Amino acid sequence: MNMKKSLIIVLLVILVSAVNLSAQSSVKGMNAGGITGIAVAPSARIGWEKSDFGLDFSYTMLYRNEASHIPAATISLFEKAEIGFAFDMEGNDWNNMLLGAKYQLSKEGNTALALGGNFEYQTNDLVEDNSVSSDVYVVATYSGEFFNLPALTSMLLGWQFWEAGDFSTNLKYSMGFEMGFFPDTFNNYIYWISDFSNYSYATYSFRMGTDRGIFNTGLRIDPVKNNKYKLVFNILGTDLLDDGSRGLMVNATFGMGF
Repeated sequence: MNMKKSLIIVLLVILVSAVNLSAQSSVKGMNAGGITGIAVAPSARIGWEKSDFGLDFSYTMLYRNEASHIPAATISLFEKAEIGFAFDMEGNDWNNMLLGAKYQLSKEGNTALALGGNFEYQTNDLVEDNSVSSDVYVVATYSGEFFNLPALTSMLLGWQFWEAGDFSTNLKYSMGFEMGFFPDTFNNYIYWISDFSNYSYATYSFRMGTDRGIFNTGLRIDPVKNNKYKLVFNILGTDLLDDGSRGLMVNATFGMGF
């Protein structure tokens, strides 16, 4: 059994194990595309679920041989919806403009279901080519315990119906996992986060694989416990199952709820 198949089995065991509801809530950090989630995968949670209006600013640095920089701004509306805009500066005259949105269909406690989609516009001045990509998805997030530690698990199923200017039949799937890292010791300031997906944050990316199973894992730090302010840091290893493609992701998010 190869390493990727073993990882999938482990993640399924984690998913099945998370059955006891927990009071622990997500720290709601942003993924690389500027949407509430892990590294690549979104969650069904909204950045601000107790404020009618929330505003988040995030910065992501992806490094593999060279660095890409992704500033993003995200708006949360009416405790139900989220819209994020990110600008991916890849270098080599290649930029991606990313627009993502999701609407929370239902929420009970820390369990939620959301419908979302992404729009992407890629530019490459070297070949004078512009391409559009878009997808839709449904994602479910629910709380539980893993080895008696509070955890949140997210599962996504989607359809990449338009890819680089052409109709596509590619299905998207991902699983995200966030666990309180010994909360009695670290007072819910540190979380272990990971996601596994068959897609990247963008259709084109020089810093992360886009057409195979991608596994990212690391730590999320939430030093500010406040209902009106948010400050979250992520540091993860990316593409860890692909020798020669491994990289680093560093992310910081600052937000305010109104």
